[in-house]
Amino acid sequence: MVLKVEDLKKYYGEKNKIKAVDGISFEIEKGEIFSLLGPNGAGKTTTIKCILGLRKPTSGSIEFFGQFGIAYVPEGKELYENYSVERMIAVAEELTENFDSELCWKLTEEFDIPLREKIANLSNGEQTLLYLAVTLSQRADLYIFDEPTLGLDPIVRNKVLERIRTIPVDKEGASVLYTSHILSEVEKISDKVAIMCNGKIVEMDLLDNMKEKFCSIVLENTEPPNLPFLVKYRSTTSENVYITYRTDAERLGFECKPASLEMVFEAVIMNQVKNHNKE
Repeated sequence: MVLKVEDLKKYYGEKNKIKAVDGISFEIEKGEIFSLLGPNGAGKTTTIKCILGLRKPTSGSIEFFGQFGIAYVPEGKELYENYSVERMIAVAEELTENFDSELCWKLTEEFDIPLREKIANLSNGEQTLLYLAVTLSQRADLYIFDEPTLGLDPIVRNKVLERIRTIPVDKEGASVLYTSHILSEVEKISDKVAIMCNGKIVEMDLLDNMKEKFCSIVLENTEPPNLPFLVKYRSTTSENVYITYRTDAERLGFECKPASLEMVFEAVIMNQVKNHNKE
C-alpha cells in the first residue's frame, strides 16, 4: 500500500456548513492506477489538495507509505513563461531530487515540444505536455494527475495515456491517482475506480467488478419494475434503457447488456441527485 485515506473530512464556512469532503476512506495499493471520479464540486480536487498538504483536513487521517514522495500534475498548470523549454528542464533538474533528465529529453522529443521556444509561445496543449514530461521524469511513489489530457488532441492524448498506463511498470511499482471527466480514457487505464458525489464516495470497486455489478436493460414502454437501484439512462419513442444491478435484473429474467463506465457513472450520479433531492 502507498496511500491510506481514512474518514477524511474537509468542511468550510460558518459552523462548517459546506462539506467539501465528507468522511471518505480509500486505499491505493502499490502499482495500482486508482481513478477518482465525480461531477464538478464533488470534492475530488479538495481531496487531492488534502493529500498534498495544501489543505488542512477538518478531521480524518492520510497516511503515505512511499520513499520517494508524490509527483503532481494539477488541472491549472503553472510554468515559468519567460523561460525556454530547455531552461525549464534545466531548472527542474536543479530543483528536483531523483530527476531523470535523459527521460525528460526523450519525452519532449516524443511529444514534439520545441526545445528553444519560450514557454509563453507554446500552445496550451504543448505546455501541458511539457508539464507532463517534467513530472514523469521525477522519481516518485505516487503520481497524481488532475485532468492531465485537458486540451490535447486525440493522438497526443493517447500518447499521454499510454505513458501514464505504464507508470507502474516503468517506475518499479509506483502508483497513480487519476481524475478526469473523459470516462473513456479512465476506462482504458484504471485498475480501481471511486465515484464521488456531494463530498462522499458513493461507489468504489475494481473497474471490472464495478462494470460487472451493473447492467443495462431495455423496456418497451412498460411499467418499470420496483428495484433497489433503477435509473432511466435513455429514452426513445419506442423503448427506455435503464441501468440497474445485474443480480436483480437476472433474478427477474431480464436480458442484461453490458454497461460502460460512462453509463455506470451517469446512473450512479443521477441516483444520488434524485435521493438528495428527496431529503
